[in-house]
Parts: sequence; structure tokens; C-alpha cells
Amino acid sequence: MDETVVLLSATLAPTKGFHTTSTTRFAIRSPRPRSCTLYLYFTLPAQLFVDPYELAHRRAYYTFERFGGGNLEAPVFAHGAGGPSGLLLDVIVPESVNDDEADEGDGRTLSVEVPLHARYGVPKAKMEGELIDEVVFPPPEAFWACREQERRAGGSQAKRAQVPDALRDAVKLAPAFRDGAEPMFVLVPRAKSVRAQTLRVPVGDAGDVAVVETGTVIAILFAFVYLLRNIARASRGKRADTVARAKKSI
Repeated sequence: MDETVVLLSATLAPTKGFHTTSTTRFAIRSPRPRSCTLYLYFTLPAQLFVDPYELAHRRAYYTFERFGGGNLEAPVFAHGAGGPSGLLLDVIVPESVNDDEADEGDGRTLSVEVPLHARYGVPKAKMEGELIDEVVFPPPEAFWACREQERRAGGSQAKRAQVPDALRDAVKLAPAFRDGAEPMFVLVPRAKSVRAQTLRVPVGDAGDVAVVETGTVIAILFAFVYLLRNIARASRGKRADTVARAKKSI
């Protein structure tokens, strides 16, 4: 069962900017066991996050659970950023690549795309070099989670995965195992070419921070004064109209 699927590649495109897409490609060598679910687990560094509302539109391809991550809009250096986080995908294997009569050597493939977003990083001084943060994004872990009947059917041929307790707990939150069943884990092998990817994220110039902060404060003060002035003008106009109406009624 461990050779049913092989993780062929895990890539990022584009590799520079605040928005990118992770694409994971699998080779499907034989039909999956019916009682097993294919999962993909991403470890997201603090600089990256996923938008749950965006992922919800991909329910035809997978369902998901997020773990950690904090405020989506917070920059890396803010307390609300929340640090590293996790993303667990329950991958839906289409019938077109899950045919019981499929030839094991027919080269069927399955691609899973996950949109990713980068947080604003800590500004750097120009003397430190290019104003870029290089964020290392590790490849995802792919594995089967199988129910008890598949555990019995697989026997000694199925390789039990050494899955961390935290990841086991994450899987138990997934829809397929919310009934309390204890799954058997089987890791999906990776191609040797699968490596961590690097996303180059632009950052601000530390020399501009004081100017930006001062300009922001001035703009806020001007807006505040402008609003107060207009409120006072409207209040005086309303009072004058009231007095004029009162005089006419006398």
C-alpha cells in the first residue's frame, strides 16, 4: 500500500512576492485502499499564512484544518502573528485517477494547489544588502490514514509511519476520524528531487520608517482637525436654522 502514491514534486510559483501557490504532484500507481484517506500536512513558517476563506472555495479538491497562525493581517513582528502554523489537507482523489481497472504503469498524476500569502517582514537597512527576506518553505508530508479494517488487511506489508503526536492529534480532528477511530498511518514516499523551496519576500527600508511614521501621524492629525471643523460647522448651521424657524413662528 505504501507504493500506491508517490510524491513527485513540491514547488512554489512565483518564487518572489507576497502571493504564491504551492503545487504538490503525486504519481498514482494503483487504486487507493477504500478505507484510507490521503492527507497532506504543511508546516508554515511564521512569515507565511493561508486564507481559510480562499481555501473554502477549493472544497472540490480537499477539505482542510488550520492549526495556529494568529491574525491573518498581522506583520511578522506583531504579537498577533502567532508564529509557525500547520495546515492539514484531506485530499479528494478523483475517480479518474482512482479506477480499480487502471494500469499501475499508466502514469496517472494528481496535483494539489494551495495559495499562500506572505506577511510584511521586519524592515532592513539598505546597507545590509537587497531588501528581501528569504523564507524557506519545507515540502509537505503526505500520508495515508487508514481505518481498522485496512490495518487488518495490510498486515505486515504496510509500513507504520512515525508520525508526531501533534500530527496524530491533528488527524483526529479531520472529518474522517472524528468518531474517535484510531487510524493507522502510512507515509507516502517522496521522489529524491523533492526539496524545500525558498520564497523571496520584499521588505521595507528601515531608513524610511521614521519618515513614514511621522507622515502618518501628521495625516491623522489633519484628518482629525478637518472632521472636528466640519462637525462644528454643521452644528452651528443646524443651530442657526433652529433659531430662524423659531423667529418665524413668533
